[in-house]
Amino acid sequence: MKKTFLTMLSIAGLALMTAIPAKACTSYYVGKDCTKDGSILYGRNEDYSARKDKVYKVIDSKKVGKNAVYKDETGATTFQAPIKVETTYRYTICRDCEADDDGYFGEFGTNSKGVSMSATTTARGTSYIASKYDDFVDAYETPAGKGGITEENLVDYILCQVSSAREGVELLASVMDTQGGGEGNGLFIADKNEVWYFEMLTGHNYCAIKMPDDKAAIIPNCFVIGDVDVNDTKNVIASPGLVKLAKDNNFFAEPLKKDGKNDINVRLSYIRNDEGNQTGYVADDADRIRGGQYLLTGKDNTDIYKDIYQDIFVDCKNITVEKVYEIAGYRYEDMNFGREITYCIGANRTAESHIFQLRSNMPDELATVQWVCMSNPDCSTYVPFYGALLTDTSEAYKMEAQKYNSKSAYWIFRSLGFLCEDDENRTLYSKGVKDFYKTYMTKMEALQSNVDKEMLEIYKNDRNNLEYYATNLGIAAGDQAMNFARILYDEVSEVSSRNDYKSWWDTDTYTFEKSSIDPASIIYDLSMVEAPKKESSVSKTVTAPAKVKKIRVKALKGKKMKVKIRKVSGAKGYEIAYSTSINFRKKVTKTVKTKLTTKTIKKLKKGKVYYVKVRAYKLNGTKKVYGKWSLISKIRAKK
Repeated sequence: MKKTFLTMLSIAGLALMTAIPAKACTSYYVGKDCTKDGSILYGRNEDYSARKDKVYKVIDSKKVGKNAVYKDETGATTFQAPIKVETTYRYTICRDCEADDDGYFGEFGTNSKGVSMSATTTARGTSYIASKYDDFVDAYETPAGKGGITEENLVDYILCQVSSAREGVELLASVMDTQGGGEGNGLFIADKNEVWYFEMLTGHNYCAIKMPDDKAAIIPNCFVIGDVDVNDTKNVIASPGLVKLAKDNNFFAEPLKKDGKNDINVRLSYIRNDEGNQTGYVADDADRIRGGQYLLTGKDNTDIYKDIYQDIFVDCKNITVEKVYEIAGYRYEDMNFGREITYCIGANRTAESHIFQLRSNMPDELATVQWVCMSNPDCSTYVPFYGALLTDTSEAYKMEAQKYNSKSAYWIFRSLGFLCEDDENRTLYSKGVKDFYKTYMTKMEALQSNVDKEMLEIYKNDRNNLEYYATNLGIAAGDQAMNFARILYDEVSEVSSRNDYKSWWDTDTYTFEKSSIDPASIIYDLSMVEAPKKESSVSKTVTAPAKVKKIRVKALKGKKMKVKIRKVSGAKGYEIAYSTSINFRKKVTKTVKTKLTTKTIKKLKKGKVYYVKVRAYKLNGTKKVYGKWSLISKIRAKK
């Protein structure tokens, strides 16, 4: 059983993850001059497995003292390296379920200094010619402390200790210089002002470029950096031997642009076919670049298949978070490739997806909005979080489930996507789900600007509670998205089961119009967060009761419903809340004394859908101390 991060840092570092890289990931980047609101957008789909449990959680800061060493104590790799701070920074991370027992495999995160990372797009291997002279450093069989850095370690090792994007790039470069890298990878490291793209080319050779403000790019599983000037240290950070190794061993490629400004074409030097010849992108990589560029620009770039095509950057305007969401789930529905497609961007293997929205005009704490999607964006959605401020996440998002669990965000989003997956089901069910999530994303992106204004007021007037509001807003938004997904899953499952008994010419489709979810119930503002309670003797003398784990709600004749509650140890009673809105606007509450765990509620409106949740309470004198709300149940009132 693995230890947590806090235990692992007792004397040295953090523990990390598995040796199996993601094979069909797709990254995306949009510079601030290309977006509608002037923000930078970047992120990635992690296409590894449709059944690879993911958790999204917070790793707390830890005092490690001087000369601390980061260790992969899971045993997944032998990588170790110095930690340069005496107290590590808190950060969010999306990683594999610990119970998988193959390491943590961090995918993305944001630390409390506002540095964010997306790692990694596994790159197709360095050519034999280059690796012959500087092979990757084994991360699995070498003695402890001598393994190269790999995808298992990147996010945790860097985010725990850097305070800017450039510092993160320089830290990774120093590790590559001294210990080496264990595999070919492309990754992003960013802060609110700039995004760096870093390619691990061979064991000790690398190149990082600062991404341009006026361009966008789609990056599949291959190295993409072309012509570079290694002396342009403002925009390029390259290994000392990058050019020399290629020239000394006859695999150097001249820059394609003959303007005298660049020193090497990185891709054509370090990626060649088995005969040592310079090549273009393989078909499935080119397909993804072509598809993503089509959505960005409206132009179909068939030149991408030419052998020496290199320039992945494109011009575009007015790109939004919603447009990147469309790209992340894109299956080329309105394109004609003239053949079967091996990989698409919105692959059904996607375990998680993320978009970072960086705003240079916002305070560091509020500058990064981390949009998180569990499962494939094709039939799922992103939820916004202020990543630098989070101290916790929703129970559903951090649940270590490993296998299907209806309380797990990963599994409920994954299961909904599964119902919409194959060709017939996509015709019958996916459009209704996609229509709802398009509505959700449109509204959430619009509401984000209002939430920014509310959070700026907190920043100016109540900064001590900034983390409290950001954390609880994120938990509320995550729970809301989870509840929507559960309703959609139930409704699609019901239609699907009916179709099992129908003839093929008499099937039932699922449309958004048939859903019980009212678009007006989509909310995102600080009304979702209860004001922080002032310290009092209540919180010091009486601990809150545990969360109610299970409730059963049954509709009864006569416009009534019965609520049955599983007992909570030490509780003095329970509060039942019910409403016709999933967000519990205009909710009604009923109190149940501890000896009674069943309550019949009357005078419901016939045919209306009701949402129900319950929480336990204890008493401190005459004051009630409440626990957390249960998961939400729903019923439709009978006549």
